Amino acid sequence: MIADLDESLKQLLVKKGKLDSAAVDLSFDMPDREWSSALSKPTLNLYLYDIRENSRLRGTEWLVEKQHNGMATKRKNPSRIDLSYLVTVWTNDVADEHRLLWQALTTFFRFPVLPDDVLSGALRDQLYPIQTLAAQPDGLFSNPSDFWAALDNEIKPSLNLVITLALDLDVAFTAAQVSTRTFGFKQPDAPAERSVRITGRLRAAGKADKAVAGARIIAREVGRSAETDADGQYALDNLREGKHTLDVFVGGKKVKEVAITVPAKDYNLEV
Repeated sequence: MIADLDESLKQLLVKKGKLDSAAVDLSFDMPDREWSSALSKPTLNLYLYDIRENSRLRGTEWLVEKQHNGMATKRKNPSRIDLSYLVTVWTNDVADEHRLLWQALTTFFRFPVLPDDVLSGALRDQLYPIQTLAAQPDGLFSNPSDFWAALDNEIKPSLNLVITLALDLDVAFTAAQVSTRTFGFKQPDAPAERSVRITGRLRAAGKADKAVAGARIIAREVGRSAETDADGQYALDNLREGKHTLDVFVGGKKVKEVAITVPAKDYNLEV
């Protein structure tokens, strides 16, 4: 994944930033004294120096993918990881150094999200847009002198670049969808009360994969109603156990009524 990101950043700078790759080398090596003394042409260096989780974007919810066969897959939300690069330019001419550094900065500011046409390998399958942050005042690289001293090299003007990727742990399980949920309520010195929530799907008759969206389902005896979503799913709350009649309206016109018993295996309907 990191190698794919390196290649994507290279493509961003060359394709979108118009960096002349014939005249300027792109490197991801550690910019220590031994490396810099061996350079033979102007070089733009992106050194990955820090990797850590972005706790601000941490998601604790699970992603649920419902299937038409009554099953559902529940997946753990990917973690969000920040990768921090130190961007420097190495030339014998200060004017060229400043020009190339500004060219790189302009490119990163123009593209706060990496464009699809520069993405490489596994990055094309990322669940979230790949965000970039450049030269932010709260960047992790807060003490440049210590960094350059550790590399035994002269301090250089630099910019901090942070890329946020999704780390999918591939944790998932598949089970039957729950169509009946029963809730119990009890006040002090009062008998317990029960409330039922049911969920189902409305589809076109004989076409399991064709959902009917925007229809209204009314539980006649209790006056509860719900509208089907884009996938034909609906939910009715505060029902009681026992027999109910569901009236189905499509385009404002009643097209069907269905007798059901709560609880049941499912509440899928056809019109």
